[in-house]
Formats: sequence, structure tokens, C-alpha cells
Amino acid sequence: MKDPNANFTMQLGGDIAWNVESDLTGQQSTVIAAAPEGYDPFTIVSATTFLKVNPLATMGASIAKKTIDGFLGGVCENYKCADISGRSYEDIDGRKAWVAVTKLNLKSYEDLGVPEAVMIATVSPEGYMQLFSLHTAEGKAAEMEPILIEAIKTIKSTNP
Repeated sequence: MKDPNANFTMQLGGDIAWNVESDLTGQQSTVIAAAPEGYDPFTIVSATTFLKVNPLATMGASIAKKTIDGFLGGVCENYKCADISGRSYEDIDGRKAWVAVTKLNLKSYEDLGVPEAVMIATVSPEGYMQLFSLHTAEGKAAEMEPILIEAIKTIKSTNP
């Protein structure tokens, strides 16, 4: 996955021939990868970067932790997440991130057959809030969580 607006690449695994597209809407850049038709379980991965520096996310550890947690909570309100109380604050290759596995209560995701998600909220080294999410079939998100975590570990800057 390549995000030309947020200047990073990320490699998705899982032995899947992902279909990838990117989009820029105002200050939000999104890259979406979808499993090919017929792949079971159907899976969509997205990486959304808000291209405005959040200075709170780059402050001391406890302030950054609360800021990123608040960001995940806000995003989950938009996605109509079910319970995220089991979320964990993890170090993913030097990046602090909140990780939650949840069900989405949005008809569009249910219609696509991807009502369950792994949501990972973090901040880029530049101070941009980022949400990495993997949407898949009910009961499959937890087992696919390592694919998303491994992808985040492959992030490389494309800044010259």
C-alpha cells in the first residue's frame, strides 16, 4: 500500500493479491486494500492519515497515550463500534498504538460481509493521527489481527 499524500508505504501480507486505491479528501488521506473477489474471508484494510499535526500526540508519554485513546474513541463513534473496552496499548515496532477488535454496527459493512474489525490508532513520527483498520467476516478479526500488525511494522517513509 502506498500513500503518496502521507508519504509512506506499507506491505500487506497474508498471501493475498490485494487491490489497492488511495484517496485524498481535504486533510484526510486514505489508502484502501481489498482482498480479491472470492477470497475467504473477504477482507478490507484501510490506512487513514489526518494530515494535520496533533501536537498533543507528540508530547509526553501519558498525554500522547490519552490523545491516541481519545482519537480511537472518536473514530469508533463514527464507525459505530461495539464494545472496545478490551483494547490494549501496545508497542508495534517502536510505535505506540491502541489496538481493539470490535464489531461494527454499520449496515454498509454488514452488507459487504465485513462487520468485524481490528482498529489500530497511532500517531506517525511527523505527528499525524493515523487509523489502521482491518474489516472482515464475523469471528475472523482476531485471527487476522497479526496481518495488520505485521503490515504496520513494514511502514517506510517515502519522503526524499
